[in-house]
Amino acid sequence: MADLMSAWPQVIPVLLARHMACVGCDMARFETLADAARIYGLDLQKLMADLNRVIENSNPNIPISEEK
Repeated sequence: MADLMSAWPQVIPVLLARHMACVGCDMARFETLADAARIYGLDLQKLMADLNRVIENSNPNIPISEEK
């Protein structure tokens, strides 16, 4: 997760919208995206779709789902 946020900081609002505490978490260095999705009970495919959309789109105001 830390590598993801470091490489593409624009994904941080997606994570925060889903109430994921990965930003600033010491464990983020050791967890994969799949780990985090499982821990938070999120659908990995939906999460990846939102993250990819943010990464591919330079517009920071794209709508994101707020899956819980």
